[in-house]
Amino acid sequence: MKYINIYGEKRNIGKKQVYFTRIFGKIPCILYGNNINIPFSASLDDLKKIVYTSEVRGAIITLKGCNKKIKAIRKEIQFDPVKDKILHVDFYKIDESKPIILYTPLKSFGRPIGVSKGGIYYSPIRKLKIKAFPSNIPDYIKLNVNSLDIGDRITVKNLHNEKYSILHSDNTLVARVKFSRTIEKISQDEENKEKK
Repeated sequence: MKYINIYGEKRNIGKKQVYFTRIFGKIPCILYGNNINIPFSASLDDLKKIVYTSEVRGAIITLKGCNKKIKAIRKEIQFDPVKDKILHVDFYKIDESKPIILYTPLKSFGRPIGVSKGGIYYSPIRKLKIKAFPSNIPDYIKLNVNSLDIGDRITVKNLHNEKYSILHSDNTLVARVKFSRTIEKISQDEENKEKK
């Protein structure tokens, strides 16, 4: 997992303070964890690097007037439902000795051989919920789909490894190549010809 530097400033809590934070072009945030709860504000430019990415990113938070750098992970983001602007970001302080539960994106690589035969690639899941120690959190979960033929599937059971646990049932479908209607029609036409 790669880390992004975020520079912030402690802020007071309350609706008025949140309003003024946004007026001055900052985003209200909170850093929480074991015995820690720090409201702060950060610039949109810093937060964009950790919010608008398809990979898991950690944060190294440095607060003004405090020399300590705190490692954290993004937990929750609130967006304006109309303008899609970032309204608030929650960060959770990382404890290297304790595992973290988070959603990690799936990235598929390759072209399934079943697609070149006319099949359709289908993946119903974009992220998987995993549990891992901070040092073992991947940027994303790599899904090699080259060998998928028509009718083949990849389930969570096929993705197990030593570095993290996937918190979905083993038979959860991750990807498959299914018959297209065209192939099914051709197969039916060939069967009908043979019967004649």
